[in-house]
Amino acid sequence: MSIRAMDKILELMQDSEWHSTNEIEKKAEFYFLPKEKSKEIIRFLEAYEFIIYDKEKKKAKINPLGLTFLELPVDL
Repeated sequence: MSIRAMDKILELMQDSEWHSTNEIEKKAEFYFLPKEKSKEIIRFLEAYEFIIYDKEKKKAKINPLGLTFLELPVDL
């Protein structure tokens, strides 16, 4: 799983608002992330508590840990 792909998904949610998985997947396609890869990343981010995921409403929201991850410096 690509760190850059995770960054892109988190960046899509950095406004701390709820986003539908359809919205996230459509925006992620712009970065050439297939729908299945986006779903995999959302499950990963939820499992490691970077986001909150409401399975009933199929919506995700970044949490403080995810925001902190976005702020970390990256040397590539």
